[in-house]
Order: sequence, then structure tokens, then C-alpha cells
Amino acid sequence: MKPVFVKGITNTPSGSSLVSDIEKILLQATDNLAWLKKGDIVLLKPALNSPDPYPSTTHPLALEVTARVLSEHGADVVIGDQSGMEHVVHGPAGVVRGNTCDNYRHSGMAGLNSTPFVRFEGEGWDEGFSHYSSANTKSWKQGFFITSWIKKADHIISLPRISTHAQAGVTLGMKIMVGLLREDSRLEFHANGPYNGTIVRYSKGSDLLSHDDGSGTFFEKIVEISDAVKEKLRLTLFVGTEAQATFGPDRYAYRMGNLGMGEAYRVRLNPALVFASADQVAAEAFAFALLKDLKRTVPVTAQFKEKILLFQNRFIRDVMDVRVRDHPFIRHGIDIGLGTMPGEIVFSDVPDRFQDRIRKYLV
Repeated sequence: MKPVFVKGITNTPSGSSLVSDIEKILLQATDNLAWLKKGDIVLLKPALNSPDPYPSTTHPLALEVTARVLSEHGADVVIGDQSGMEHVVHGPAGVVRGNTCDNYRHSGMAGLNSTPFVRFEGEGWDEGFSHYSSANTKSWKQGFFITSWIKKADHIISLPRISTHAQAGVTLGMKIMVGLLREDSRLEFHANGPYNGTIVRYSKGSDLLSHDDGSGTFFEKIVEISDAVKEKLRLTLFVGTEAQATFGPDRYAYRMGNLGMGEAYRVRLNPALVFASADQVAAEAFAFALLKDLKRTVPVTAQFKEKILLFQNRFIRDVMDVRVRDHPFIRHGIDIGLGTMPGEIVFSDVPDRFQDRIRKYLV
């Protein structure tokens, strides 16, 4: 059983304390990178759905520190992703619009980070993606297409953010794996979920078709993407100084140029946390429990705005109404062998009352 390691940030969460805490948890949760050999390729997968800054996307220091530590230990580090279809669309003939590299810069993640960045949509429709199917991906009747970097990499580290999600309820470590998919596979799972009409509009010009297979497996399809990476996924690491506790994954639920409707309500964590686990499900469960705890602090007006704008989403349930172990991301992840509920949580510099609340959510 792989523990969840949790470090409270006692000083200014944007200062040197945060850098050292990220490094400490990274090394602690990977047994000092025991699996790494000199020259190994390590793919870092951030949350880069949009050009919006943290907490809509991954904390820049999560990438910077993780990449630096890995490089110092001899790794060949690559950061890669493809943004959501509102921002990037590609098809068999090439990229229709958008550029994930631009979103990477605008989000603030690039910073002074010199680590190479790969936009998956630029790798080629056939050359850049490969087909995947297994006994654990039964929701995908024909399998799915996933970036070829999954084969190129020796190891993968997931660096999500903490956020609710207008379609899936939450976007943590499981949901960000959608960024590994080719566009036709993205359209396939979205066809089983809410707001598919919006996704189809985003895909205009790609010559791709949306077809609902009638399986109703929106959540299961998302979870099963991780089956393609589980043998190489070494760690899921969160940097939580802030979180989005309504709407998400972007800053706005509905964007209109530089403005939008449904602005995500941002919560500043107290204490701020860095936490990680080599068990993907355990990390997901802890993050979900944390989001439930944060949701308690959201003003009634902000919660009401979310309910009004998302009333037509028959899939979404309030985070507070779902037990952690009953959420389909957690439940299905356990069912297909991606991990387990947290067995051991190793807290450091975290108040006892906070620890007690989190443990109750995980019962």
C-alpha cells in the first residue's frame, strides 16, 4: 500500500518554503526517485486545459521544481499536453486552430523553465498517436487513441490542480489524462456526457463526427484512460495554495472574448498543502476529500450561481452530496486496478483538526 504524503506550508506559500516543500514531498513519495536511471525519459503531465493561470491550471512551481529535481538526478525531462477543445482543435488534416504552446506560456507555467515542451496536436495525426485497448477499457468499445509519448517515456508524473468541473464535477488527477487523447477519442467520450453540443461546436472545421454509443459511460471512459499509463505513472503530485471550488476547469464556465460568465470561485487554502502519492487513486481520493472540505467555505451566493448556470447538467452532483469512495472516478479506478483508497496518510505540519476532517471524508 502506497501512502499519501502531505506537507503543510507554514511560511509564505509563494516563497522558498514552497519550493523546498515540493522537493521534499517529491522525493519522499518516490523513495528518492528509486525507479530513475540516468538518461531515462520522464514525461510531466500538467493540467493545461486553457491559457488561464493557476489555479485554473497547474501551479508553475510544481513543474519547475519537479523538472529541476529530476534533471539533477539524470533524467531527460519533457513536459507535454494538449489543451481542451475550446482552445485547441485538430483533425486528420492538421491543426484547425489554437496552440497548446501558447497556452503554456500564457498560463504562466513556462516561466523561467527551460524544460522542453511538447504540444501533442503538433506531433501528427497518425505519427503522434497510437491505439490503445485492454481488458480494463471496456467502456471504449473500439479502444482510444493516445499520444505516442506514452510509449516514448520511461516514466510519467502527473501534476494536477484542485478544481471542480462544470461537466465532470471535479477535475483532479484522473480528468487531466484527457489531455493525452487524440481529438476523435475526445469527441467519443464527450458524446456520453453533458454539453456535447458545445463540444461539437468547438470541433467545427476538424471534419470529425460525434456519435453517442449509448453506453452512458462518460465517467468510466475518463478513468480508463489511465489504464494506458498505469505501468509508467510513478507519482501524482498536487501543489495546493489555491483551488477552484465552483465551475471549472477554466476561469469561466462560458467565455466571451476576454470576459465570461460563471467565474470559478477561488479558495485560498489554509494551510496551503503539497501532497502526493505513487497510488493514483489514493491521491485522487485525498484531493477529492480536500475539495469537499474547501467547498464548505464557499459563500451561498457563489454556490447558487453555480447551481443556476449548471442546472441542465444531469450528470453533475454537488461535491458535498457524494461520498469520496462513491465518486465514479474513485470507484471505477479501484475496480480496474488503478489503486486503492488511502490506507496511510503521512501528515507533516498540518493541524490535527484538519487531519480529522479529511479522514472523516475518506471513511
